[in-house]
Parts: sequence; C-alpha cells; structure tokens
Amino acid sequence: MKPCSQKGCPLNNNIPEFIKAVKEEDYKQAYTILSETTVLPGICGKICPHTKQCQGSCVRGIKGEPVSIGDIESYVFEKAIENEYSLRDVITIEENKDLENKKVAIVGGGPAGLTCAAFLAKYGIQVTIYEKYNYLGGLLVHGIPEFRLSKEVVKETVKRILDLGVKVEYNKELGKNIDLTQLDEKYDAIFLSMGANKSAKMGVKGENLEGVYGGNELLEYNSHPNYDGKVVCVIGGGNVAMDCSRTIKRLRSKRSKHYI
Repeated sequence: MKPCSQKGCPLNNNIPEFIKAVKEEDYKQAYTILSETTVLPGICGKICPHTKQCQGSCVRGIKGEPVSIGDIESYVFEKAIENEYSLRDVITIEENKDLENKKVAIVGGGPAGLTCAAFLAKYGIQVTIYEKYNYLGGLLVHGIPEFRLSKEVVKETVKRILDLGVKVEYNKELGKNIDLTQLDEKYDAIFLSMGANKSAKMGVKGENLEGVYGGNELLEYNSHPNYDGKVVCVIGGGNVAMDCSRTIKRLRSKRSKHYI
C-alpha cells in the first residue's frame, strides 16, 4: 500500500485507486471508489488539512511537490455533478434482514450527522435527522466562510445524502422541543452529533470584556460589530483564526492586525 492510502487519510480513502481512475478519465469509477469511504468528497477536497494528512504522506513530496490530492478529490465531485452521478448510482444499498426494520434518530445535521445518516442508509436502516436550524450542514454552513467553501457545494452534498432516503425534521432542538426520552421510545438507536462549536477559553484577564468575541460563535451567528476604523486583534493561528481574519477583512475593516 502507498503511504498516502495507508496512513494519510483519516477516512482511509483509497487514494491511489481513485487517482488512477481519474487518470483514465473514468470519473464515475473514481466517484464510486471515494464513496466507499466518504460522502463528503466535494467538501473534504476543499477544506481538509491536506498538507498534514494525505499530501503530507505523499512520497512524491520527499523530493518535490506532493500530488494535489485534495484538488483531485474536489474535481471528482465536480465531474459527478456535471455527469449527474448520484450517490445511488455509485453505492449499493446492502440488504440485511436484521437491519431492514431498524430506525435511528440522528440529532444534528452537520458533517458527522450527515455522514452517519448516509452510511446507515447504505445498510437499509431508516434514518431521521433532527436539526435545530431550518437547513442542514451545521459547521459547513455557518462555521466556514463562503470564500473557502461554497454553500452550493454543501447543498449538493446534502441533496445526494437525502436522496438515499434519509428523512429530516427541521427546527428541532434537543432540550427545547425534543428530548431523548421521546426519541428513545420511537427509535432503536440515537446518534448525537450536535457538534461542539464553542470557542476555548484562555483563562486570561480581560477575556470577558466588551468587544472580545469567540471566533466560533462569531462565525456561526454572524453577529459582527462595526469594524470600520478599528484595530482588530485575532488571537490564534488555526483555521478559525484565519477564517475570522479574512471575514473581517472582507467586511471592510480599515485596519486589521493578526496577533498569534
């Protein structure tokens, strides 16, 4: 096994084989290979930390540039849309008499919930997602800016997953208008995938002052103050920090400083 397929991808995508199919211009086969391990290729192809994962394990990177695995994965999804390959076209719904009448509730329609729903549906399980917003995608929609991940890509991804027969109950929030007791009575299993979109506290003096915001909440609720004429300090150097910095820049901040 090539290092990139052996340890580079947390999902164990068969990287050499799907790239081989792309090289042969067999895009349906490439999409089929990817769909064995992921239902988010158009998303992961754009936002995964490729340099640390698959591309970081690419042997071509030892002496030169690694293969652009993320770009190729994203391209496969684009070809699937262009050629109208659905998930139903490339995966097989596996018949299992022990599972065919089973029902599972998924609380939270973000990437974890969507992935769980798709793979459960693949085995013929009846799945219902309970989502607190009136849309699916979670962090993919309200946590990652449009300039990094197109909302159209998220919508197309969600559509393909729902086409597998997954049902959705929108505007349902755990602890408000649904509870685990209700779900436990109706379903054979419950998968909790609400996410943890809360900024980590640093425990430093002043972090509760007015004008100090958590990056995760700032992106999710899009409740930005007026940045005009103000100096903005972003504490941190990860993806959330970069997304906040670029979002603030795009909101026409006159001056923005990024302190790491």
